[in-house]
Amino acid sequence: MNRHIAQHSVIFFLLCFVTAGLQALPVEFYAAITNITDTTKIEMTEGVFYAQLQSLPDITITDKRSQKYSGQTESQEKDATAFYVDIQENSNTWTCIFYAEQPFSSRKISVQKEYDSYYKILTEAKSTLQQLFEKLNNQNLPSQAAPEPKQGQTSPTLENLSGTWAGEQNINKIVLLRGGRGFVIFKNGASMNIDVKISDDTVICTQTGKSNASFFPDIPREIALAAALKAEPIIWVLSLQNENTLAGFKYTLKTVYDGDAPVGAEPAEVSVTWNRQ
Repeated sequence: MNRHIAQHSVIFFLLCFVTAGLQALPVEFYAAITNITDTTKIEMTEGVFYAQLQSLPDITITDKRSQKYSGQTESQEKDATAFYVDIQENSNTWTCIFYAEQPFSSRKISVQKEYDSYYKILTEAKSTLQQLFEKLNNQNLPSQAAPEPKQGQTSPTLENLSGTWAGEQNINKIVLLRGGRGFVIFKNGASMNIDVKISDDTVICTQTGKSNASFFPDIPREIALAAALKAEPIIWVLSLQNENTLAGFKYTLKTVYDGDAPVGAEPAEVSVTWNRQ
């Protein structure tokens, strides 16, 4: 009888251990430390990091981008992790240090990258974040076999992305070309050229050329005319769900209101889905 009880106790302990290992890591995303004065650029970059963190498995994100990390997490979980990035602009390069800290165990992991183009900070975001959290996991956990790729999952290529897409309310169609270029035709008649890149299975479409008020049809015309003069390029960060569906986020502008009155524009992160036509 006692032997059976002991066996059940061991099984229960092992189940608890396995279940604990499968729990998602609580991550709090804090504001960037930076010498860059262009707040629009920083907000857009943080938006890309946030979207890429959301795509990582076994992580639960809490958005704390409105505040700097103070050395303590809001969560009292022992594995609660603070994430933030230090971005410094030099004369011709950018230095980024990605941090993951667990204050309850005094662990602090970092990955430093040097970029010769600000654009590369965005295109290489996913691989850098994966490297950071793999480094954290390797310090916290015993070695584990690498996860097998999902069966039937299709990786995006410029070849299989080429074609005509649609899905956004104010866009008539998006045409992606095999050479890494494309264009967006808005329902108001405006046309935008885009650059198409793939980084770690993430599709990044970036506006090329100057901004146009017509690229922001949701914003009142007078406000859009002023905002377009200093607007950052619109960026789409997308994942290939299946051969006919792309989904992710668009980094653009939205209207700012004072009560019911529109008074300006500010950076916005919008969920989007494109479907092949």
